[in-house]
Amino acid sequence: MTKDKIVIPNNTDQVTVTGSGHYKVVINPNNGDCEIEGQAYVLFNPNPIVDHKILIQCDEDGLKDGITTFNLNEAYNNPSEGNAALTFNFYRDSARTMEVDGASYQNIANPQTIYVKATNINTGCFSFTELTLTVSITDVNDLILPTVCDDDGVEDGLHVFNLKDAELKMLENIPATGLVISYYETYDDALLEINKLNPNYTNTQAYSQTIYARVENANACYGISKIGLVVNKLPNVQSQSVIYYCLNKSPEYITLNAELIGDDSNNYTYRWSNGDTSYDTQVNDVGNYSVLVTSKISGCSKTRNITVEASDIATFKEINITDVSENNTVTVLVTGDGLYQYALYDADNNVYKPYQESPIFDGIYPGFYQVYVKDVENNCGIVNNAISVIGYPKFFTPNNDGVNDTWQLIGISDRFQPNTNITIYDRFGKLVKQLDPLGDGWNGLFNGERLPTDDYWFSVTLQDGRIFKNHFTLKN
Repeated sequence: MTKDKIVIPNNTDQVTVTGSGHYKVVINPNNGDCEIEGQAYVLFNPNPIVDHKILIQCDEDGLKDGITTFNLNEAYNNPSEGNAALTFNFYRDSARTMEVDGASYQNIANPQTIYVKATNINTGCFSFTELTLTVSITDVNDLILPTVCDDDGVEDGLHVFNLKDAELKMLENIPATGLVISYYETYDDALLEINKLNPNYTNTQAYSQTIYARVENANACYGISKIGLVVNKLPNVQSQSVIYYCLNKSPEYITLNAELIGDDSNNYTYRWSNGDTSYDTQVNDVGNYSVLVTSKISGCSKTRNITVEASDIATFKEINITDVSENNTVTVLVTGDGLYQYALYDADNNVYKPYQESPIFDGIYPGFYQVYVKDVENNCGIVNNAISVIGYPKFFTPNNDGVNDTWQLIGISDRFQPNTNITIYDRFGKLVKQLDPLGDGWNGLFNGERLPTDDYWFSVTLQDGRIFKNHFTLKN
């Protein structure tokens, strides 16, 4: 059913209606022809209704001149007022020809009127209103939150702060009630109320950072306060160490210290696990020790843990020698709690085989040596032992030139295998010499006559019971 009938004369193409509805449209041509009938649906969209607003901002730029920066959108960001479908344009003049940036606008007077156009984005309908900008010069206390120690497990200067811990001190001596505080990383963020921080905040600048607290009363800025965040460094000590104690030097004491790096030890207090309270302590036993180092300035503490492990001079267990061979070897077996290296020195105390980690020496020429074993874990000391590597020359030249004039078993002395039996034969098995192992050696004579160039055989029975036979060459 139509609401009303609308008659449109022939000489017009429009008609005025006063409300929304379903209309019957009749066009009268006034020329004797029949009327033309139709229907029209009319929907009226109202212009948005926007109240006059007042936006109060803080004058916190260090110059109390009533000039500061506003986020004009803050005046219209409440959806409960029906603003969800509206967009706003802001103008400095009443004719609305000088549009300004609503996200960041610096006022030119205090107070100042801003002219606003509110547009419904669904209908395109719009209306005009005004926004009054007022700058408050109220001060809010700046402060530094209680400092914290960098003790969250990672020494990086970052820590979690409860920003609400600042509120009582910040509002001290301020008579206003019902104040709401929000936190921001920068001053501009606080002015424009963007990028609000969670009250449980981890600083992003190591050890020292300033953030900003915005204090409001019913969306009116009451003041912006600086909040200092300070993370104190822990004492710079080497937290874990292993130190060695030479058991062979017991009951001597060694010194452990707090290992403070790059600072004056008088700036700290010390509490050792053995009860000492000085920078260092004396111990003479293996075990685990610790010291709590506390800064007298910041009160921050850090624990240094020291493990004292045993080290010791070596004790010879056995020296195995493979000699009278193509590759003479010496294998040194020791016991002890140290970490050892091994060396061979010759009879004149010259280095024959320098210190090495392996206890095995090979390719050893027959002769007399000193085996040295040193502790390299804690320099607990060096031990040595004399050895003999037995062998023989493969030839000799008894021509009295002072070189290889005699043949003798090598490695025999009054200390090593002195009761050794040596017999020499010619190729036919004839005994030509019963050799004294401690003498000068055989000069190639038999019954005063020089024997011819040839290979000669020998048989050796060592004092330790070993027997070996071989041959050598006599060269005239």
